[in-house]
Amino acid sequence: MIMQRSTFTGSPIALQGNDRFADRMRRISDGLLDEGALLTANLRISGGKAPWFALRVWTGREKTVENSLDAMGVRSLVPMRKGPDLRRRGRVVEGQMMPVIHGYVLVQMMALSEYLAGLLGLEHVIDVLGGCDRPMRLSDKEVSRFNRLAHKGNFDWERPVDLVVRAGEPVWITAGPFCDRKATVVTPSKKGRGDVVVSIDLMGGEVPVTVPLALLKKL
Repeated sequence: MIMQRSTFTGSPIALQGNDRFADRMRRISDGLLDEGALLTANLRISGGKAPWFALRVWTGREKTVENSLDAMGVRSLVPMRKGPDLRRRGRVVEGQMMPVIHGYVLVQMMALSEYLAGLLGLEHVIDVLGGCDRPMRLSDKEVSRFNRLAHKGNFDWERPVDLVVRAGEPVWITAGPFCDRKATVVTPSKKGRGDVVVSIDLMGGEVPVTVPLALLKKL
């Protein structure tokens, strides 16, 4: 009978000090983001235009992630709109500001996978839309247009829209991180305002996204 050895040779690594693995990884991410932010800023100063990307984040944490990125010198943006008005005892309470598209933060960064991977180390960030190696890009022009339309109130919840959509109907997304993409309506809407859920074919899978009705048009 041949006996198998259950002993190992060698020395454990990275056990010195009080650093946790998460702390070491956070320092690596912070260093990559600092480097990426500096290169992106230098590109803007020299007249270049770095692309924008979309981060998928936990819903309700969009502004927290934006503030964290801003503090690190990374240019980011969460276009906002006015939410639904509340009606209480005959009074109308104006809606609070909310993201145009819940769960996404726009980030301008040099298109290098290691810098984009550094974004994943931020709290509340889930992933980069399209992946770090082949992310979905947005031009500076499109981001400016999207933000401008949001500021003008085009996507406000109460803004009337001459559009009725049915479940299963194909639609076209007209602005934002999913601009010029085909989608399928999941939740119908006959109200002519508010939000609808659509499904977008992305990287071989269906991604559900809640968007303003005003962001859609029929094919």
